[in-house]
Amino acid sequence: MIKIPCHCGNTIESSLDTEINLAADPEVYTKIVEGEFMTFTCPNCGNELKTETALHLFDERNKLDIQFIPELDRGNYLGGHIAVKAKRVAIGYRELVEKIVIAGAGLDDRVIEIIKFRLLEKADADNISISLNGTDDESLVFHIYGLKPDQVGISHIPKTIYSKIESELDELLENEDIKLFTDGPYVSVSRVYLED
Repeated sequence: MIKIPCHCGNTIESSLDTEINLAADPEVYTKIVEGEFMTFTCPNCGNELKTETALHLFDERNKLDIQFIPELDRGNYLGGHIAVKAKRVAIGYRELVEKIVIAGAGLDDRVIEIIKFRLLEKADADNISISLNGTDDESLVFHIYGLKPDQVGISHIPKTIYSKIESELDELLENEDIKLFTDGPYVSVSRVYLED
């Protein structure tokens, strides 16, 4: 049972399961991507409340096994205070959405993180974050946060670049800089950029 406090003083109790089999409930995929997952409406005042709680999400068909860690627990996880048995970790809702998008598109998250690493190197600016938002016929669509206040930049990276990096992946994974954010279970360039 999860208790969610509302600004009006009411407390919502949710029976959200901490072990979620996405194969048994495929609607959760859509809810995560559309931002509706872990969103509750207060019956007292009608406010929508977004919460984050530790969850394990899995789908054996799609080889998906994610431990979701709330953003507030990032430091505890990186400090080694949270044990994880899942194959991948997503910290914060945006990373969870991205892992779901990556799995849905049949992509390798390590390749995606290498692309993001290169985009961040080119941006050469502080407080920028990048996430894969989707794909189209010819490109991967990344959203870039922090370039300008209250605006999201969009970058279309040709799928040919993804294919090239994927073909060189074994060699790239030997690079010490790339190992910093591709050694699992937390495969995320945020390990490098947020910790710095």
